[in-house]
Amino acid sequence: MTTTVDESPTAELGWRESAERALRRLSAITLAGALLGLLVGGVGGRLAMMLLARLNPDATGVTSDDGFTIGQFTVGNTLQLLLTGTVFGLVGACIYALVRHLLIGPRWFQVASIAAGPAVVVGAGIVHSDGVDFVLLKPLWLAIGLFLAIPALYAALLTVVAERWLQDDSWAARAPLLLVALPLLLLIPLAPLLAVMVTLWALNEGLRRHDRFRVALAHPALPWVARAGLAVVFVVALVDLVGETNELAG
Repeated sequence: MTTTVDESPTAELGWRESAERALRRLSAITLAGALLGLLVGGVGGRLAMMLLARLNPDATGVTSDDGFTIGQFTVGNTLQLLLTGTVFGLVGACIYALVRHLLIGPRWFQVASIAAGPAVVVGAGIVHSDGVDFVLLKPLWLAIGLFLAIPALYAALLTVVAERWLQDDSWAARAPLLLVALPLLLLIPLAPLLAVMVTLWALNEGLRRHDRFRVALAHPALPWVARAGLAVVFVVALVDLVGETNELAG
C-alpha cells in the first residue's frame, strides 16, 4: 500500500484554527526532536566516542576535529556534547516538519528513507580525510559506521515518535494549547530558522485562500519537484561520502 503524509492546509479552516493546528504539530515534532537529539545524538555520541577512544589508546590527548580531547571525558565536555546533540535534534525537528508531507510509500519505506537521508548528508559533513578523527581512529569502518548510525537512528526514531504524537488521540492534540506550546521555547536559539518557517507557513496559508493559487499549489508535480531536489542533495552527499571514505581507506 502506498501512502503519503496528509498535512496540506485546507481553505475551510480559518486562520486561527489553522495556526493552532500548525502550532500543535510543530510543538510535538520539536519535543520529539529535542529528546531524541539529547539521547541519540548526545548520549549516543558520547558512547561512540568512548568506544573509539578505548580502541585507540595511542590517540589519547589528541584534539579531535570537533575540539574535544580524545580519551578525556570531563563533565564540562559531556554537558557540551549533550547540548550540541539537543540543538542538532531541534534543527532536525524543524527540517522534518518542513519535509514530512513529502514522504511516500509504505511505512517501512518512509522510515528507511528518512533515516538514510540524514545519515548520508551528516556523514558527508563530518567524514573528511584532511582531519584527525577518521585518520587516527581505527577500525575505519567502525568509526564511520558509528557516526552514520547516530543520525540514521535519530531520524528513524523521530518519524516514529513524532507521527505517534501527531495522532488525534495524542497529548499534542488534546492538551491545553498553552501547555502544548511550551516545547516551542526550545526553538528560541533557532529564532531565524523559526522565523523562516512561520513566514513560509503564512505565505502558504495566504495563497491557499485564493482560488487562483489554490489549484496551482495543489498540483501533484510540486511535491515531486521538492522530492527531486532532496534526491539531488542526497546523491551529491553520497558521492562526497564515498569519495572521502575511499581516500581514507586507500
